Amino acid sequence: MKLKRNPSTDDSIKKKQKLNTEDSIDYTKSLTSEDVETIESGFEELDNADKPQVIKKKVPKTDKHNKSPKKAKEKTNIKNDNKPTEKPNWKEFKKEKQELRLKRKSQKCPFYEAVVKAKKIWELVRRDDCPKEKKETLLKDLFKYSKPHLQTMVYSHDTARIVQWMLKLGTPELRSQVINELIKHVPKMILSKYACLCVKNMLKQGDAEQRKIIINSLKGKVYTYTLHTNSAKIMDLIYTTYATPDQQNAMMHELYGASSILCDSPNVLSFTDVLKNSPNTKDIILAKTKDHIRKFVLKQKTSMQTTLVHNLIYEYVLYKNGQECEELFTSLKEFPIELFYTSKSGCHLAMYIIWSANSKEKKSILKQIKTTAATLDLATSEYGYLILLTLFESVDDTVLVKKTIIPEILKNLEAIATNEHGRKVILSLVAWRDKSYFHPRDIDLMKKGESLKDCKKDDNVRVKELLDAISDGFLQHIQNDPKFWLSSGTMAMVLLGILKSCSGAKLKEAMTSIANFLIDPKSKVKDKIGKVPVYEHSGIHLALRKIISHDKILAENNEATFSEVLSSVITTDTLKSWVKCNRACYLLVVMIESEVELAVKNIKSLFSTTMMDLLKEQKFAGAKVLVTKLNSLATNE
Repeated sequence: MKLKRNPSTDDSIKKKQKLNTEDSIDYTKSLTSEDVETIESGFEELDNADKPQVIKKKVPKTDKHNKSPKKAKEKTNIKNDNKPTEKPNWKEFKKEKQELRLKRKSQKCPFYEAVVKAKKIWELVRRDDCPKEKKETLLKDLFKYSKPHLQTMVYSHDTARIVQWMLKLGTPELRSQVINELIKHVPKMILSKYACLCVKNMLKQGDAEQRKIIINSLKGKVYTYTLHTNSAKIMDLIYTTYATPDQQNAMMHELYGASSILCDSPNVLSFTDVLKNSPNTKDIILAKTKDHIRKFVLKQKTSMQTTLVHNLIYEYVLYKNGQECEELFTSLKEFPIELFYTSKSGCHLAMYIIWSANSKEKKSILKQIKTTAATLDLATSEYGYLILLTLFESVDDTVLVKKTIIPEILKNLEAIATNEHGRKVILSLVAWRDKSYFHPRDIDLMKKGESLKDCKKDDNVRVKELLDAISDGFLQHIQNDPKFWLSSGTMAMVLLGILKSCSGAKLKEAMTSIANFLIDPKSKVKDKIGKVPVYEHSGIHLALRKIISHDKILAENNEATFSEVLSSVITTDTLKSWVKCNRACYLLVVMIESEVELAVKNIKSLFSTTMMDLLKEQKFAGAKVLVTKLNSLATNE
């Protein structure tokens, strides 16, 4: 069969012939007609290969719109023919799959049936409506099924919960039996994600002897377990809660890398003592300790959150006196500051980090605290407030402090002020290193950083700038809610610190709000004997007397005094109730002793002859002292 000539092939032949016109030889003269046709057909195939667009045209289109209805029907018929004529029974199919799954589980777990029974009993035990007697019976059955497999069950997430519930709800005898079955396997369990939670419950529910066995079983591997992700928190729990002082001492010796050298000497209590008692091996211990610290620093999410590691690093820094620790501090500055406030030694370590930081690093610490909203947690934690105090004393950029920490303090002012440690944060801003508010130990601790911190601004200037930044916020809150600040003696002492240090127009407004609250007969607080008027509360009364005594200094600075404000709002009706109260009379005496002219004048004008007769009828000491003061004022005129 002859192939038709394609005009495109003629063109391609002509082009190919033109390429070699000079050296070409005419072979067609010696070829037959059949040979020419075969050659031309070969050229046509080559041309088609060179032109992919020609091939594309031959490929049938897959567009849905171009399909003919007949072909579509044929395809649908083919598909329908392939489908089964009857629908499968899905219930039976699921049942078969479930049976297969259970069969595989039983082959994988040799005690699978016992676990299934234990789970069914556990579901009944954990219900709140399960009677106590029935619960005890079920727990015994649960232990009977679980006892042969307890040491394996603790490693699975679901069966480990069963063991924990037996320890939580079981009788003392049952708990003891469970612990005794598992106590030999604690060194292995503590490394497991789920079994370590069972160890935690064993420590909580076990007796002193069982705890001792558990802690002793971990002896010699404290460093390894503290470095491990799952066991680090359990080791910290043991150290802070369950270990005796001797056991704590031995645990720290292992972290120093000196347990074999010291042989658990009970007299060695700190890292400094370790080095003193072993001068020959001092360099070895220092090298080991430094290596341990380096590895702990790499475990940010586990080891660096434990009191054990905080104590180790802090004692090392104390031995070095903060010197030659630049490399260590550089590594620790990269960590969130919240990692350290969980322990006393951690907070002290954070203080050293802040003292050694430059202005750029302090700025990043402040921004990080703002980002994580950690101000409230730091202010209200047992030792975290020291970190905020250190920042107040070490950061020269008070504008940045005003933008990062001050707004959070004002936002959570009530929560901070009602907290024992939070009050120290407020007082550090208004009464810096005042011995009447701060323990000498805290003041000495803050003074340690004076030789280490990198600060150019004078302390007094920094304190004044911080006070100016926060005083208006404090005074505004006092003006809006005087009841909060006069709710107890401790709150009244914080109020005293604020009023003594703040100044300006808002100071008088705050004093007026307090004075109006004092003279209100409905204003009462709880005392030992029940509800009493605010001025009769012992703690609040003491704070009010100190506020009035401070009026002399305010008068010298031409500031508004509390005596003036209070004496101006006292009415005749108020005075009638006051002269019948011992402590209210003493407040009037203190106002007279303040020697504020306007206050003395207002009080004298209130005591008419009738009021003096009522005062003289009173038998308590405050009334007698007030009569004496008023008589002395009359004679001086």
